[in-house]
Amino acid sequence: MRKKDRHRLITRLLADKNIQKQEDFVLFLEEKGVTVTQATISRDIKEMKLIKVPSTDGGYRYSVPAETKENTNAKLEKLLKDAFVSVDQMEKYVILRTIPGNAAASANLIEKKYKDALFATINDDDSILMIARTEKDAELLEKEFYKYL
Repeated sequence: MRKKDRHRLITRLLADKNIQKQEDFVLFLEEKGVTVTQATISRDIKEMKLIKVPSTDGGYRYSVPAETKENTNAKLEKLLKDAFVSVDQMEKYVILRTIPGNAAASANLIEKKYKDALFATINDDDSILMIARTEKDAELLEKEFYKYL
């Protein structure tokens, strides 16, 4: 499994589970069919800048640090001003094309900024397929991205 995919899986685990130790990551990832060492998890924690916060059942658990909305907006705007190529919409689907190598970072920021309007995103090296919750959401997304032309 690629590091980026593992990081996404770790983020999902943090939302679903009360993870208090690095060994917990190893166990939960193994349940998902991903074999990793505690040393790999330690590096992932540093790279992802995970923090420990008080747990509801006592002790501390790992968590993703809160990223401010302004920070996400600024990062997305800067990235798309440099990398945006085109956008198109069909029903609930919006396809955004970027210059090669920019779709993954863009998709991550788009998911954060537009999480209420999005059902899912899929990306490769230079394109992002966004599946909106409604057709109206898709139309709004397309309009939002046109401002980067």
